Amino acid sequence: MGHLLGPSKAAQDVPELRTENLKAVAVYGDDQMNDSRMALMTVRAAVESGAVVLNHAEVTGLRFTRGRVTGAELKDRTNGEEFGVNARLVLNATGPWVDHLRRMENPDAAPSIRLSKGAHLVLKRTSPWKAALATPIDKYRITFALPWEDMLLLGTTDEEYEGEPGDVAVNEKDIAQILDEAAFSIRDQQLSRDLITYSFAGLRVLPGGPGDTSKAKRETVVTEGRGGMLSVAGGKWTTFRHIGRTVMKKLESLPGHPLGEDFEPINELPKKLPLPGVANPRAVAHRLLVDGPAPGPRMAADTAKHLATHYGSLAFDIARLANDNPELGERVHQDAPEIWAQVVYARDNEWAETADDVLRRRTTLTIRGLATDEVRGKVQDLLDKK
Repeated sequence: MGHLLGPSKAAQDVPELRTENLKAVAVYGDDQMNDSRMALMTVRAAVESGAVVLNHAEVTGLRFTRGRVTGAELKDRTNGEEFGVNARLVLNATGPWVDHLRRMENPDAAPSIRLSKGAHLVLKRTSPWKAALATPIDKYRITFALPWEDMLLLGTTDEEYEGEPGDVAVNEKDIAQILDEAAFSIRDQQLSRDLITYSFAGLRVLPGGPGDTSKAKRETVVTEGRGGMLSVAGGKWTTFRHIGRTVMKKLESLPGHPLGEDFEPINELPKKLPLPGVANPRAVAHRLLVDGPAPGPRMAADTAKHLATHYGSLAFDIARLANDNPELGERVHQDAPEIWAQVVYARDNEWAETADDVLRRRTTLTIRGLATDEVRGKVQDLLDKK
């Protein structure tokens, strides 16, 4: 249940909180996640259910049979190889690129979405934080300061974006806005630019229409093109399973049963199926520490906690790699909890092909500002040994 705290007690949880003229703060509970790890575990769950996954595969065109979309032309972005895939149906779930594919189906397709850019900053913390801050900026927007991955995550912005989705990036205006808005509730010493280790920008996919993007509803947009391709975009992580079931029910009802006669009815599928690795992180970390990797030194407490919170029970697979080869139990960088076994695991089990795949999308090294040229080179060497 929510409750109120006075300024002095609130400052015990958030030492950098501005308390001048502050009367009280409202306290409530919420959850956080590492979205990259969440995405990977969702993909892994799909593979365990029979899906075939391709990483770094670009759709360059669609295949048609008598006016119906029956496949796609693809290009491997890592080596330039081109190939194609035939399918009974094609689902376009490409996020900010959804209209790009819709125009492949129909060059005259009207826009179905608009894009909103959200920028974020990651900073080193000057003191321990036990709580996050949410500060209202206006009637529609809130600025956040979240203790996340041993760092502090600040954001976000909200402005319409009309450029190429792949080119979205944080600019000086974004940085100034985020720091200025954070300064409403955070002391200056925590907002020094010297503390910034990483910045990133993402795109919200919103329903098309007029008005300020900050006021737009975060709804899911589903359209069917003249070639029969179903396109889905928008929504939020908190509703991704509901969106998936909604789309699958739509596919299930299409004429000709393109999902196949042997496909299990959507209503009979389990509604609460855990993702791979789901386990109590404290229990996992305890086992990693108590069992102890051998041969070699005992696993460090911060590494055990990191593996437990990011991989769940799959952390034991990584620990076994370190057991078999003590060199893989060493840290990738002395200032981060990651070990080299995670790089091997990403290569062999998580479709990692490039250094960025590992450093930015499967570990926390980039957001910590530790993806140095030396680290990148060693990671790529290990990936190339596949």
